[in-house]
Parts: sequence; C-alpha cells; structure tokens
Amino acid sequence: MTVFDKANVQNSTGAIRTAVASDKNAIGFISLGSLDSSVKAVKFDGVEATIANVKANTYKLSRPFLYMTKQEPAGEVKAFIDWVLSTEGQEIVKEDFITVK
Repeated sequence: MTVFDKANVQNSTGAIRTAVASDKNAIGFISLGSLDSSVKAVKFDGVEATIANVKANTYKLSRPFLYMTKQEPAGEVKAFIDWVLSTEGQEIVKEDFITVK
C-alpha cells in the first residue's frame, strides 16, 4: 500500500476545502480565490501565495484557468470568452480570482 492508496479524492473545490478544514493533517489544491478562514495557503519554496506572487511567477504552485473548445470558438461561445477577457469581465474576475491582464 502506498500513500496514494490512502488519498481522499474530492470532486469539487468546496469539498476539498471542507475536507482540509476538518483534518489537521490534510492538504489540498484549490484556487487562491477559493480560500477562506477555514483553510490557509502554504508557502512554497518560502514564497507566500499572493496574487502579486502568482502574477510574477514567483509562487510556483499555480495553474491557469483554461477554456477549451472542440473547435475555434464562434458565435455565443466566442462572445462569452471575449467578454470574460474584456475590461468589464476582468473587473468581475478580480473580485475573487486573478485576472489575466
């Protein structure tokens, strides 16, 4: 038996946050914007998990949010992606998450 055989796999950010908050030995991976007072981010290589550090690529434990489409976006799909990337969309994103611009 390996340590991975004992892993408690969760299927959502909220479930991961709850599982980690209820077990002092647990670790998980969620978006910086999903942190709350029940869990905290860990320093990675001595660097704190902050928006500035993620954008500067000094906090190495991060990943981008991706939109994936089967083919080149068109119509309403393209309009939605364009809106999310617009100034208006990014203002909403920055309320809880890290903007792309």
